[in-house]
Amino acid sequence: MHHPPNRSAVKRRRALPAAALCLAAATAQAQELTPPPENWRPIVYRDLQIPGPQDRIYADLWADVIQSNNRRYLAAGDRRFLLGNAPVREAHALVRGGDKVALLSVLNTATHCVAVARDPSSDLSVKMCPMRLAVWNGTSATLREAKGCYLEPGAEARNTMANSSYAASYTSYDVVTKSIRLGVILGRRVVEQCSQTVPLYPG
Repeated sequence: MHHPPNRSAVKRRRALPAAALCLAAATAQAQELTPPPENWRPIVYRDLQIPGPQDRIYADLWADVIQSNNRRYLAAGDRRFLLGNAPVREAHALVRGGDKVALLSVLNTATHCVAVARDPSSDLSVKMCPMRLAVWNGTSATLREAKGCYLEPGAEARNTMANSSYAASYTSYDVVTKSIRLGVILGRRVVEQCSQTVPLYPG
């Protein structure tokens, strides 16, 4: 995979309940050790339409946007999703070190994202969606917001998504700069506007 250009992504800071990232810390501690952080690895996806216990951290992180998405469906007269949420999926990267945990998450909804690329032959598309970076250092938590890319399969794209050389969302961690790097491949080409470098501690 090509190295993404260094483009800072996160713009705005806001408060975050510490409980949410305490849960992130517990989740991270329970996981096995990750491969060398500088190695590119696939983004992890979660379906939050009917969140389960393991989805709590992501559903809590995005509770306001998920509720906004639900309200917009109802306002449009769509009442199919009264049990659970309107369609919503999340993609994330988790970084941990000592008592510090960082969670970079992108939320995909029909009402908060815009299309940036599509591959008609595979029924895959890339959308620009809300992105949040939550950082917990053991005593306090911060949350910053920006936009990030979400690779979305269409109804016929499941087999193509399994071919990571054709289409995939990747992440890695730069230990020196303390930054999370993101990249998307679609049709075996890098989607340039999706190559992002997100510093955990902006200057």
